[in-house]
Amino acid sequence: MMGARLGFAIVAILAVGLAFLPGSSWADGPVVSNVRVSERADEPGVVDIYYDLGHPSGWACEVRVFLSKDGGATFPFGAWSVSGDVGPAISVGTGKHIVWVAKDDYPGEKISRAAVRVLADDHGGVTPGEMAFVPAGTFDMGDPWNEGYTYERPVHAVTLSPYYIGKYEVTNQEICDVYNWAHGLGKIDTVTTSTVTHNGQELLDLNSSYCQISYTGGAFEPETRQGYPMAAHPVVEVSWYGAVAYCQWLSEREGRPTCYDLDTWELIAPQSGGYRLPTEAEWERAAGWDPAGSGRHWRYGFTGDNIDCSRANYHYCNPLGLTSYPYTSPVGYYDGANAGTVNSASAAGCYDMSGNVWEWCHDWSYRVYTGDPVTDPQGPSTGSYRVLRGGCWNYSAYNCRSALRGWLPPRYSFHYFGFRVCRSVPRH
Repeated sequence: MMGARLGFAIVAILAVGLAFLPGSSWADGPVVSNVRVSERADEPGVVDIYYDLGHPSGWACEVRVFLSKDGGATFPFGAWSVSGDVGPAISVGTGKHIVWVAKDDYPGEKISRAAVRVLADDHGGVTPGEMAFVPAGTFDMGDPWNEGYTYERPVHAVTLSPYYIGKYEVTNQEICDVYNWAHGLGKIDTVTTSTVTHNGQELLDLNSSYCQISYTGGAFEPETRQGYPMAAHPVVEVSWYGAVAYCQWLSEREGRPTCYDLDTWELIAPQSGGYRLPTEAEWERAAGWDPAGSGRHWRYGFTGDNIDCSRANYHYCNPLGLTSYPYTSPVGYYDGANAGTVNSASAAGCYDMSGNVWEWCHDWSYRVYTGDPVTDPQGPSTGSYRVLRGGCWNYSAYNCRSALRGWLPPRYSFHYFGFRVCRSVPRH
């Protein structure tokens, strides 16, 4: 019945930071301690959560709350109706207080085996680490210059919920770390020196001479080319399925709710707060639109309407002078710190959204643009092709425009395909 007590069998489970690598100590990240959870006697269904938050470097953290209905065995349920010391950029200190209106999230439920988990995440010291926050808002999606293909028009209003999107494309090192973790737990169906497959789909084409990852000695590791470590270069030869698997296993490794069902490859919980691929609308807003609300849609994936080799790795710019494909550059190379470059972040704070590698998006292709406004579009429910955005190191300027839409079958992998991750701001 509405307002019934939730019946907490376990009142608190402590959680620590998630931004450190395997083998590092727990003390390297944030620590949640002294957690106290109680349901208000005079307001059934309203829960007070107190905790202390520490970090050896004093970094602010993102704090979230999760619910277990099986006595703490799993925590798949979010606490969305929360206020107080919760969310991004929570400073360290004692006596932190969260108010959770649980009756709004789970109306009518009496949960006899409830447990609460308070999770702090330092994201490697960046708030939120390597992710750009894009607030809720409306932007004009499509080609405002009338210079692109017909399927980039008409320009139309799109309203998006708030989300985080990766500042950088996923690197060879990052995918190696997650795939090694998943492989060690037996989550990947097949791993050989030539391929990685799961549920009938190839994730990563290790057999390609263009792949910059090797599987040797039972582990994935980035290669070195011409003396350049490929660890910080974007992963290539990854299929849409490989990108989705990475998102799913990264969520699991970090203790987040997951977004996908890898048995069906379906997106089942896009608003969970776990990692997923961005929709093409989310991608375009982060690439070409000013989230501050100036109404400016930039032609390219940075704050500029002109492109050259000082701003993006496109059309064989090859800034490292590599002698064999792929001519990728380290993610974030165009931050102005490297010779011959200027800072080429998008208005949202993302890099390489024009050039380097094409980026897989969630959508089946393709949503037909109309003049009607839409909210949180995710594309068709079925299809044969998945959307790619952003152009790459061997494509022309025209193909690196922020409004350009590309698509190919999700099983394809090439030496210029990669991706970046996205996360919704959790809501019920």
